[in-house]
Amino acid sequence: MNILIFKTNIRYKKDLHNLTQVMRNIPSVAFWNVDREDIDKVLRIGSTDNDSEAIRNKIQYAGYFCEELD
Repeated sequence: MNILIFKTNIRYKKDLHNLTQVMRNIPSVAFWNVDREDIDKVLRIGSTDNDSEAIRNKIQYAGYFCEELD
């Protein structure tokens, strides 16, 4: 299991709802959560794949800022 960590602009419940639709369409995602209290709105993803670029691209395509954190 790989843990991928991203900085995002996910702020509201409607954003979480939209992100849920995106995550449901990525088979490698086992779990995910967003810390909306954190200044970076940190998204953590547990994935069976390590293709963070593909996941980031899908989130960005949905209209959200998404940058991988080290």
